[in-house]
Amino acid sequence: MSVIDPTPLTAWCSLQSADEPPAGTAAHEESWVLLEVPARWGRDIFDGEALGEELSERLKEHVSACGSRMLFIRRPGREGQRIDRHRFYLCDTRPGRRSIRVGRVDRPADMLDLDLSPGGHVAGTREISAPVPLVCTHAKRDQCCAVRGRPVVAELDELVGARLSALDPDAAVWECSHTGGHRFAPVLLLPGTGYTYGPAEADLAARIVEAELDGRVVTEHLRGRSTWAPAGQVAEVAVRESGVEAGIDDLIVDVDPDDPLVVVVRHTDGRDWRVEAGKRPLPPRQQSCRKPAGEASAWVVESLTLL
Repeated sequence: MSVIDPTPLTAWCSLQSADEPPAGTAAHEESWVLLEVPARWGRDIFDGEALGEELSERLKEHVSACGSRMLFIRRPGREGQRIDRHRFYLCDTRPGRRSIRVGRVDRPADMLDLDLSPGGHVAGTREISAPVPLVCTHAKRDQCCAVRGRPVVAELDELVGARLSALDPDAAVWECSHTGGHRFAPVLLLPGTGYTYGPAEADLAARIVEAELDGRVVTEHLRGRSTWAPAGQVAEVAVRESGVEAGIDDLIVDVDPDDPLVVVVRHTDGRDWRVEAGKRPLPPRQQSCRKPAGEASAWVVESLTLL
């Protein structure tokens, strides 16, 4: 018997934020570590519910010391509950050093023995040749991610899963834990590049994955590339949306060390743009279904100049 969520739709944070521009809202992470954990995830993946308190704390400290961020992943449906060993992915998003490497461990505790830093060498891993798209379905973190994300990950798996696995047996669509920005659910993250989207329903998510396979970047509902800080994300999105043709790694972002709102975006063809970013207030809204409404703001582009 299905259970109907009694919460009014108007209370969902993702619907309250439908007017919020997404650019600049991606997490800022150069390196993602994905660990297959089919067990129930707590509100925080390191709160002890999935792996126990001691191991969770040690793993949290190890990942942080390596300068990376860990997400838990699992395959959608019943398949995600049946594993022999835990797959893991090491994802470096930096242009010129971008890669996804895959390996397996017998126990999550084995991750403590691995170098999880960006570009770190881990014996027994290999580089894979296709994306591993992630859709947040972290129910205990936010209901929007669960209710809106689960149908998307299931349909996305049907739409692109076969093509991914044909390119590489370890490439697949995954459910993932909280990436940040529940209010943009359904959230799609491509951890090999860092490009983050939301809201991304299944048809858009499929187009995004297909574009990455072709070396292109879709700008519709693009929140930013996690490689860059928020102002850098805003600047890159603005340049791409201005009609500039650029592949995945064709744009490099340099944030002014003296003014974090001033960014230079450099194209590999030699063109440069100066972008001034700013923020504007939004009507109060919930940042999460679990939080009361509060002050909110959105990133904007104050100016974009070809140098």
